[in-house]
Amino acid sequence: MRVSKETVVGIEYTLKDDKGNVLDTSAGHGPMEYLHGASNIIPGLEQGLEGLTAGDAKVVVVQPADAYGEYSEKLIQRVPLDRFGANKVEIGMRFHAETNLGMRVLVIRHVDEQEAVLDGNHELAGKTLTFDVKVVSVRAAELTELAHGHPHQAGGCCGGGGCGSGESEGGCCSTEGAASGGCCSTEGSSEGGCCSAEEPATQQKQGGCGNGGCGCSA
Repeated sequence: MRVSKETVVGIEYTLKDDKGNVLDTSAGHGPMEYLHGASNIIPGLEQGLEGLTAGDAKVVVVQPADAYGEYSEKLIQRVPLDRFGANKVEIGMRFHAETNLGMRVLVIRHVDEQEAVLDGNHELAGKTLTFDVKVVSVRAAELTELAHGHPHQAGGCCGGGGCGSGESEGGCCSTEGAASGGCCSTEGSSEGGCCSAEEPATQQKQGGCGNGGCGCSA
């Protein structure tokens, strides 16, 4: 069977930046599964895997436009510290916040005595990404997987290591979210303030993504 729409694909991968630095890898986590055609992974990688079969290996180079977009200064904002309430504000903390571009993850890049500088760009924005990928499995998706928009793995749905299981923001695959064990840095934690803090990637649940019977809310 070939990689095509409505197939569940298992891949082993190593992600590098344009300087050859390793940003993420499935090594030690086992293959990462995704539902092809369901936007589980970034468009450029998904397009590069189209038509492959189990056992095929390929180097896929993804430009920013097909990954996390170009870096935008419009996504930088300065926020008074009093908006965070009594919470300690530190560089590197991440928050979910509603913006004029929708819900985004904002990262604190700088803090002074009066305000914090928040960056709404994805950490891989503007970067050309290189994936060394091997397809290890391809199968037809189950009806429930098609309905929920992601593969169901051992222990429920949204489980498994690597990037792309759709549980936390960041990572190397999905533009909408990636699993713990992905290439995003550990996220800061606090409560309240101007926006809600994001849970650390290492604390995201494995094998569940909601309240439904299989772990899904859909």
